[in-house]
Amino acid sequence: MKITNAKYKNLNLALEDDRGDNFIVDVIVSSVLGIAPSFLYYKNFVIALLIYLGVRFLYYFISEALFSRTLGKLSTQTKVVNINNEKPNLLQILIRSLSRFISLLSGVSDDEVAIHDAFSKTFVVKDSSLKRVNTKSMLYLLIQLAMVSYFVYYIIDSETDWSFEFILLIIPIFWITLFVLVIIIKKLNSSHRNKF
Repeated sequence: MKITNAKYKNLNLALEDDRGDNFIVDVIVSSVLGIAPSFLYYKNFVIALLIYLGVRFLYYFISEALFSRTLGKLSTQTKVVNINNEKPNLLQILIRSLSRFISLLSGVSDDEVAIHDAFSKTFVVKDSSLKRVNTKSMLYLLIQLAMVSYFVYYIIDSETDWSFEFILLIIPIFWITLFVLVIIIKKLNSSHRNKF
């Protein structure tokens, strides 16, 4: 996705870096929140998966319906708007939240909006008047709490199914690793730019 602001001149579209930061923070937070109640039904994979996806959907829907922002957007001073640069209606937020799950390949699009933006006719814009909140420290704390909870739960429940347990362990580790790699790459890029 290449943001040039050429197609939507009336909107100050958020740049790729901001969208990427939003994605990483929101996927980690919504995944941790989704995995937690899935533990209750870990012996039935279908129910656990539906709970996981349902909680992730609710995270996006409630955050954007109430505030036009998720935790990721709090750290990048971005928000969701409609074509008139106003708060989207509930139907747009519902479509946006549902279509987000098929929108993983939006990063390779040449369009200035992601698939879930296009389906819902919404946009993510930069608004420097919004307060910036450092969500990375909260995110780190949430991840640590989730990992500790996982191990405590595992110790208490001796009849765990290793295959599902392994999946639940790998998902947060994957996102944590991705998050750390992105931060390292950004720091390397910014230090490289500062040398020239």
